[in-house]
Amino acid sequence: MLDELNLLESKLNKLIEAIEVLKKENNELKPNLHLAKEEIQALKTKMNEATLKVENLLAQLPS
Repeated sequence: MLDELNLLESKLNKLIEAIEVLKKENNELKPNLHLAKEEIQALKTKMNEATLKVENLLAQLPS
């Protein structure tokens, strides 16, 4: 019985360690995610601007 409890305690400690590692990794990745979202938004804006320019140029072509 004592061996089983020790094994369970060991497994729980490993689980807690893994959770802490993942929390740290998650916190390190959050700023990168924020920057990536900002970059995506900037690229979408540029694509929309480019689309409008191309549409305006196409509209100026003679039929």
